Amino acid sequence: MTRPQSPPVERGSVLVVVALLLPAIMAVVALAVDVGRIMLVKDELRRAAEAGALAGANGLMTSGGADWSGATQRALDAVTRNSAAGEPLRAATVEPGYWDLATQGWGGSSSFAAGTTRPLSGNWVPALRVTVARDGSGPGQTNGGPIDLFFAPVFGRLLQDASASAIAMQSAPGSVEPNTLLPLAINRCMFDLYWDSNTGTPRPVAPTAPYYNPADPYELRIGSQYQYGTCYSGQWNLFDTTDNSTPAVVSLLLNGNPNTLRVGDLTYVDGGVKAAAYDSVIVNRTYLVAVVDRLERGYQPIVAFAPFRVVRAAGGSTKAVFGRFVALSEFPGSLEPGGSIYYGTPAPPALVR
Repeated sequence: MTRPQSPPVERGSVLVVVALLLPAIMAVVALAVDVGRIMLVKDELRRAAEAGALAGANGLMTSGGADWSGATQRALDAVTRNSAAGEPLRAATVEPGYWDLATQGWGGSSSFAAGTTRPLSGNWVPALRVTVARDGSGPGQTNGGPIDLFFAPVFGRLLQDASASAIAMQSAPGSVEPNTLLPLAINRCMFDLYWDSNTGTPRPVAPTAPYYNPADPYELRIGSQYQYGTCYSGQWNLFDTTDNSTPAVVSLLLNGNPNTLRVGDLTYVDGGVKAAAYDSVIVNRTYLVAVVDRLERGYQPIVAFAPFRVVRAAGGSTKAVFGRFVALSEFPGSLEPGGSIYYGTPAPPALVR
């Protein structure tokens, strides 16, 4: 019996296959390693841009208008505390501009208008766009230039540009946390009379006013509109309840709003006077107050939040709270961004893109 013969062995065929596949294998390695490196560097640049945008926007709103120069310097300082691909970052492009809250397009580029002039239509608030790059031109070169690639040079590509941008804005408060508001709603026309929106500072009371205080010409009197007129008045704000008893109002004076309130929410404005409640107002304290367009009894939409420092209160025949509008960071409460009407206290900055 003859034994079956084995097929001939094709020696070296594996080496031939490996040789043919080697370029593809190298391409996969280049893709895996270099693309991963590029993504890592872009993430580092993104985090640096976000840090710069937030740092610059924090303090962008001031009593004299938007602080563009200070915001730019703060943004650059924050960027330089970061690095990308092991290289310290030394430069960034900082663009002043405005963000349109009305679009609600938190990721849309059309919501950002570059420049220091506020657009006429829309609810625009000051913002910064910070771009950090590693490339071969402009300020990116000082950040170490393009990214060195490990394996791509096999295919003739030595370097890769990378950049990232972030936008942060600062706005008036769009919402407030519980236990934040004085239960007193104030007519918007009072703020328009005694708050200078061009300078971001309060206006003084006319010396001819019956309650004019020469020691503090900015001191205002806020009382019932039934006594003091529409643009010189405020009414008790019951928030989300209609219980207008004196004990209920006193409880709100001690505890503030029970729930989070936002611009656009309805709040209940009472029509009563309640002289006894003024004795429970805590003085020498800065509050936020809800601003409404109308002080008519019933649910009214909140149009803004504004800071007011109470220095004294009087019941009896006076029935009023005395104090002054204040600016910037004098209010220590919890605030969220999103308001377009600025009456002195900005919310913390927020990343919008």
